Amino acid sequence: MRNLIYGSLFIIATGMLGGCDSSKKPAPSAPPQSDNAVGKSTDNKVFVMQSGGVDVLKLTGPADFKCVAEDGSLKFDAPKFYAEYWLASGAHTVDEAVQHVATQIASEFKNFKPGQTTDLTIAGSPAKRMVGDGEEADDGDPGQADVIVFKVGDHVFVACNHGEKLTPVGQEGMLTLTQTAQSP
Repeated sequence: MRNLIYGSLFIIATGMLGGCDSSKKPAPSAPPQSDNAVGKSTDNKVFVMQSGGVDVLKLTGPADFKCVAEDGSLKFDAPKFYAEYWLASGAHTVDEAVQHVATQIASEFKNFKPGQTTDLTIAGSPAKRMVGDGEEADDGDPGQADVIVFKVGDHVFVACNHGEKLTPVGQEGMLTLTQTAQSP
């Protein structure tokens, strides 16, 4: 009986501390969501990235998004796109992180060569969006990646959507999700 109680407490504590929070609280400053990229769900979920046990990023998306949280990363499997988010370790500015994007995303996309870079604003701070070619890490096929480098609070992050071909739905979905970024 004691093992059952301890096991149950462990599961509850693990669930509460996990980065893919299952609460359905909308972010106060979340932008309206697009019909194509993230659906019209009014049932939102808060996703929290942790690094070293400390919350470092909060994103808000529809409740049907699946998320895998690891230390310093979130991987989303949304109904119409995939996106990965990483804490850019050691980077203090967006420009510093931009210099190491190819290394940062190498687990998912290799040999990234940005062909287009644009400026945007995420969480009230300057950000960079880069689109370019390279190879998918899982099978080496030629592909394209859309990368957003942004800063929230004291931390810099890299978001990536990629595939053999980028789709407008995937690019819009990642941008919409990234625009919900907040400090926890």
